[in-house]
Amino acid sequence: MDKTQLETFLTIAEHKSYSKAATLLNVTQPTITARIKNLENELSCPLFTKVGRDIALSKEGTVFFEYATNILTYMNHSKEVAKYTKYPEIRIGFSPGYSYSFITELLDAVISIDNLNITIMEGLDSCNLNEQILAGDLDLVFTRNIQSHRPEIAAEYLFDNKLVAVLGQNHPLAKKKFLTPHDLQNETLISYRRNSNLWREIDQRLIGISNIKRLEVDNNEMLKTIAENGLGIGITPSLGINKLNESKLIVKDIQEIGNIPNRVYVQYRKNSIIAAPIKKIIYSIINHEMKTSI
Repeated sequence: MDKTQLETFLTIAEHKSYSKAATLLNVTQPTITARIKNLENELSCPLFTKVGRDIALSKEGTVFFEYATNILTYMNHSKEVAKYTKYPEIRIGFSPGYSYSFITELLDAVISIDNLNITIMEGLDSCNLNEQILAGDLDLVFTRNIQSHRPEIAAEYLFDNKLVAVLGQNHPLAKKKFLTPHDLQNETLISYRRNSNLWREIDQRLIGISNIKRLEVDNNEMLKTIAENGLGIGITPSLGINKLNESKLIVKDIQEIGNIPNRVYVQYRKNSIIAAPIKKIIYSIINHEMKTSI
């Protein structure tokens, strides 16, 4: 019994025709007949009966139909498993706020890992990424907080991702060494994903500061572009800034906001097939952070 025989049997059963099966499988009708005859001899029972000019599954064929379907499914899955073992795919999720250059440098290191397929996406927030790794939709996530302990998921603290203020070089506050929440009075504050837990904590630090104008944007890159053009002050994690931005942006600490805990955790599924490349990815992240902090 082989895959060709099973596919032939199931095609005939679906279309109730040897000739139709021959056309669909691109072989001659005598070949179809021979395959079924060999399969029947192996099973020691007829698989089809004639009903007038038509054919139908025999009693034995009806029973075998479910087995044939399952066997063929398992055979196809086994090929996929073998392929996955040789070329594993790792699905990576980031929280919003990482600069594109940070992700690009990471991917540059990851691509050097042989025989690895990569899918990368930006989640709505850490909670969204936690849900996706629990559901099995992602293999590796970088988040602000960790999922409650689950035996199938490992979690490690990486480093702090301090919140900073960014503004254009010609902004009136650019010459101040440090900023305070009160410096934001009458200013336009640029944010993205303001409905996230992180921004709720930021807003808590700004209670009592009057006349703050709000500008909500789609992503971190847009936030930086608007700040560069002097249209407001953005609040973003420090990993959202890259060297190119630093030549156009002024980065300032606001102590009350910079003190908000914003740790980066890595979480990954405990899968022996992807364990080695995942460790290399984590090392690449840590190595990048060490180089940029020197």
